[in-house]
Amino acid sequence: MSLPPITEDHRARRFADGYDRVFAEVERTFLGPIRSRLVGHLTGRVVEIGAGTGANIRHFASADRVELVEPFPRMREQLHRRLGAREGGIPMRVVDGRAEELPFADGSVDAVVSTLVLCSVVDVQRALAEVSRVLAPGGVFAYLEHSRGRGLKRIVQTAITPLTIRYAAGCHHDRDLAAAIAGMGAAHVEPVHVPAPLGIRMLPEWPLIAGRATVPGPLSLSEAADR
Repeated sequence: MSLPPITEDHRARRFADGYDRVFAEVERTFLGPIRSRLVGHLTGRVVEIGAGTGANIRHFASADRVELVEPFPRMREQLHRRLGAREGGIPMRVVDGRAEELPFADGSVDAVVSTLVLCSVVDVQRALAEVSRVLAPGGVFAYLEHSRGRGLKRIVQTAITPLTIRYAAGCHHDRDLAAAIAGMGAAHVEPVHVPAPLGIRMLPEWPLIAGRATVPGPLSLSEAADR
C-alpha cells in the first residue's frame, strides 16, 4: 500500500525553524543526557529515522557511520548545516526518506535510532516493521518516545492531539507507543533510565519511554528443527 506524500506547509517549516530554539534548555538539562546514554555506545552502521534538526548528532560516539533519515526538506536543511559545522568525527550523511520506507537492504544495519519520532509517522506498525527488516540479526533498536498516559493525562493528550498534528509536524500525543514497541517481539530490552521530575511529568509528553531492544538472532539448527 502506497503512503500519502509528505506535505511540508508553512506550519511544518515554522516548526522546523523554531525547534532548536524552543527546546534548547530542555535538551541541555534533560534530553541531552538521555540521548547520550541511549546512543553513545551504539556501534557499526547506525541509521536514525526522523533525525530532525540533528539533536542526536553530537551524542554518537562509537558508531562506524551514521545515516540520518529525514523526510521533511526544511529539517534536512538544518541537518546539512549542522553536519557542515562539524570538524571531523564519525562519517555521517543525510538521507531523504521516511521511516515506513527505509532505503536500506534487509539486515544491513547494526542499529536503528528513533527519538521522539514515532508520534509523527503516518503508520507506526509499518515503521517498526521496517526497523525490524533493516536490522541485522542481533541488531539494536534504540528508542526514546513519548507514549499515551492514563486517566486525566490521557484525556488531555486526546484533546490536544488535533492541534499538535496541525502545528507540530504531525505529532500524536494519544498513541500507545509503549505497546507498539513491545509488540516487536524483541529478544531482549535494556531499559534506559528517564528521570521523572515533577515539571516533566506534568507535560503532555509524559510518560517517556527509552530503551535498547535487541532483535532476535538467527535460529540454531536445533531450534530450527524444533519448529
